[in-house]
Amino acid sequence: MSQVLLVVGADPLLCDREVERRLADIAADGVLTHVLRLDASELEQLPEMRTASLLEERTCVVMRSVEALSGENNRALREQIEHYVASPDPMNVLILVARNVGRIPTLAKAVAAAGEKIDVAIPAEHDGRAWDRLIAEEFARLERQAEPAAIAAVLEHAGHDATVIASQVATVCHATEVGRVITVEDVEAVVAGQGRTSAFAIADAIDRRDPAGALMALRGAMGSGEAPLRIVGALTFRLRQLLQARAGADARDIGIPPGRLQHLRRSAQAFLPGELAWCHDRLAQLDVALKGSDLPDDVLMDVAVIELATSRAPGAPFDPTVPRD
Repeated sequence: MSQVLLVVGADPLLCDREVERRLADIAADGVLTHVLRLDASELEQLPEMRTASLLEERTCVVMRSVEALSGENNRALREQIEHYVASPDPMNVLILVARNVGRIPTLAKAVAAAGEKIDVAIPAEHDGRAWDRLIAEEFARLERQAEPAAIAAVLEHAGHDATVIASQVATVCHATEVGRVITVEDVEAVVAGQGRTSAFAIADAIDRRDPAGALMALRGAMGSGEAPLRIVGALTFRLRQLLQARAGADARDIGIPPGRLQHLRRSAQAFLPGELAWCHDRLAQLDVALKGSDLPDDVLMDVAVIELATSRAPGAPFDPTVPRD
């Protein structure tokens, strides 16, 4: 175990979980008697970390908000940390936590050279396995197990927000007796609402031709403050990718990772010939309506998203020029 660690990630909860795992590893290596948790933005100097205990006790300092150590105001503390990192105490451990390292490149480089830099990434929204694993780990933290359908139900209600997921998992565990596997019925009995969901979750449901799922994702996004026009922009971006994939464009032309191309091509096949073009036209109509209609935005969005996600009956090719009933 390194004596200096830098945990970097945009999601505070996921970073906290990584810190917890590292503290558990440190405790497993020997006696860990003190954990000091601090916020870098509130400090003027680094705590004393070079006083080795006669009893060989071990102290760990966890310092959050390290990205704030930029500019002249925080130069002294930043230089103290850089000096310590160059020659850390062999007994104690310093864990630095930052949302990003763009403004502290010298400190990040020093930690990477002397210790370990851990990047904590938020799972991609299309990576269902990663989100399922995250939810299962939250149940495991509370010494509980959940069936796959229960895990899926938590994700459906919580959206792609680790903090909301943790809160809802804790709620479900508190409301169910210890010693049995948590079911989807347990989740539905106590969890309601929808957490933060981005517009790309709506696009995923449209790809699946799932009107109910698209509507739920839309309400989650709107409920968390996502602007309707931003949602329209994201949906237009995804539909353009589907059109490119269907036309035979490669991953570089579309601007996606190569491993994502086959998934995008399969999604494009769920649309009838001409239907993707109609969807683009429908989004253009929605854009105009949002900027000038007297109807509420949520009504306009609900109707459009349901129409975009609804699969037409197989048969004659879809004709985008024919008005629908």
